Amino acid sequence: MTYEQIEAHVISANLEQFEKPQATGTEGAQADLAGQLQKVCGIYKVVRPILKAVLAIPLIPEVIKKPIRTFVTVMDSICPQ
Repeated sequence: MTYEQIEAHVISANLEQFEKPQATGTEGAQADLAGQLQKVCGIYKVVRPILKAVLAIPLIPEVIKKPIRTFVTVMDSICPQ
């Protein structure tokens, strides 16, 4: 993606839906976990192009890119595209 495409992607995202705090507690924790996972995957879809762009920057050392690449791989396995 180009910078302009990434910017348009981020601007079009409704980030407010991810910023609302959720009540915590043990009651209904399993249902809340599913809701939290949905939020994590939603925001990951917004952030993923930024992470991929960072990985494409040649000046960033591999020691920094490796954990980002690993994170993207793990998140891709959790959150279907």
